[in-house]
Amino acid sequence: MEHDRLGTLLVDGGFVDEAQLERCLRIQETTGGSRSLGQILVEFGAIDRQMLQRVLKLQAHRAELRCADEPATDTRSQELLRAAASNRASELVVSEGRPVRIRVAGDWRELNHTPVAGPEAWEFIREVMGASVLEELAERHCVTRHSSAEDQPIVATAFRQLDGVAVRVAFVGAPASTAEELGIPAVLLETAQHGSGMILVVTDRREPRSWALRPLLAAALATAGRHGVALCDEPMQLAGTAGLLTPRRYGLRPDLRAAALRSALRTEPSVLAIADVGTPETFDLALGAAANGSLVVACIDAESVLGALQRVLDFYPVHEVQRVRATLADALRAVLVRCSLPNVERNGTVVATELLRIDGPARETLRSGELGDLRLLMRATDGRCGWPLDHSLMELLAAGRTRIEDVFPRAEEKAWLLSRSQELATASPSPES
Repeated sequence: MEHDRLGTLLVDGGFVDEAQLERCLRIQETTGGSRSLGQILVEFGAIDRQMLQRVLKLQAHRAELRCADEPATDTRSQELLRAAASNRASELVVSEGRPVRIRVAGDWRELNHTPVAGPEAWEFIREVMGASVLEELAERHCVTRHSSAEDQPIVATAFRQLDGVAVRVAFVGAPASTAEELGIPAVLLETAQHGSGMILVVTDRREPRSWALRPLLAAALATAGRHGVALCDEPMQLAGTAGLLTPRRYGLRPDLRAAALRSALRTEPSVLAIADVGTPETFDLALGAAANGSLVVACIDAESVLGALQRVLDFYPVHEVQRVRATLADALRAVLVRCSLPNVERNGTVVATELLRIDGPARETLRSGELGDLRLLMRATDGRCGWPLDHSLMELLAAGRTRIEDVFPRAEEKAWLLSRSQELATASPSPES
């Protein structure tokens, strides 16, 4: 695949630039392909041989991940579900005209190599979600069903697309038992317990939103007299809290979500958890609630802290951006990014985090400075303003909880991470010593 080519990996990682790569490719072409690209890059000093070996290892690792450990023998629903369970998959996707895919420890793999025909896709949907779903899908774009397979709860979502129909089956496992395992820092729990304002959470799309919201809600409702509303279509029951929690359906359509949020705000909750504020209207309502003294814990899709903030500002016309930045500076308390990665055994996940805490310097930067300066504040060694994702990834590597092959694609400064991991490998004693 294109993104697995050696040249692509080297350019994306910042090890060589496009001009160097083009020069070496031309040399390889003039020699009739008798020398490998890696050999030419080393000979011209673009990279050293040790770096080449590490990137080749990454390339081989990505190729291995494209295939499942236990492929399916046919496309019958029970066989596909059994094969997904055998591979410890968290998701299964059956899409017309494409091979069946599963997500294992955060990575997509092909469960078979033959594209699924239309009748096979429809039959799978009917067997997993019931015969009535076919009529509903003909009238609606998307249909969701909660069910079980092999005694494991699943959430199946069928939808129409350009190539035909597809269905995503999510295997709903139990969340980790502690906030630390879920990647929720203790400092954020303290903010939820005692503060007001907004906590913006960029949670991993591969996990239920309730996993990130639940520990923050529990901390916020540990104080008696607090009333919380959770707008989430997943179970949000909390045990042993002093406050009161009211769960409400949120819906899939933007207009329904905005209406549900307005209805929740009429009850004047002291704590509000929102599964998604990814539209201008829902975010503006949430920001208004935070500015008025409620604690708002809201999820949004992004890749980083700066990506989340930029997406928020893009909701508004240019003439309103300065006003929104001022409101954010006053109401925002923190932005947390959670990133799930395969653990070192590749039978589960670990969580890396990026955190921005809004203190004095961060508040002034958010109000009127360059957003890019927030990254510099997060990189400060004292951790007062939080930390970047790369530092969290490096900590997981140093603790032996994950592998360089898995953290490399998510790193922002790939050359720095690879260099630090080399130093770590050099400093570690050999098994013989």
